[in-house]
Amino acid sequence: MSNAALKDFPVVVPFTVHWSEMDAFGHVNNARTFTWFESARIAYLARIGLVGPSGAGTERTTAEGVGPILANTHADYLRPVVFPVSLVAGARVARVGTSSITFEHVVAGADDGVLYTRGGSIIVTLRYATHEKVPVPPAVRTAIELLEGRPAAGQT
Repeated sequence: MSNAALKDFPVVVPFTVHWSEMDAFGHVNNARTFTWFESARIAYLARIGLVGPSGAGTERTTAEGVGPILANTHADYLRPVVFPVSLVAGARVARVGTSSITFEHVVAGADDGVLYTRGGSIIVTLRYATHEKVPVPPAVRTAIELLEGRPAAGQT
């Protein structure tokens, strides 16, 4: 894998594009990009110990009952993705705010490093029991800095 496009992304998730993901226009449907972003973001959140409640009803939040909720996501489509191709999606943190974490995402070719999509998302830290926005826990801030190997830019 040529990793130039992903060299500064500490979490990278591989994907194989399936024929069924192609749409009537002959390329992978744009909505798939958000699934790839999500998978990389969830892998990142798991690495830093900030995950939400599971579908099985098991509590999967921090000890304080805090988990993430998506507030915003966007994508810039640089070139169409066409079957067959293997991809990688990367996630990194650009900024940690008082109660939010801003991610940058990329999707690139696994074999050639061709950049297909870039974008971002913002998650808010939420106390799930009360649905209130709360500050990013200090342990999560520390885990981000350790994973990124640098202070998270724009921390407030």
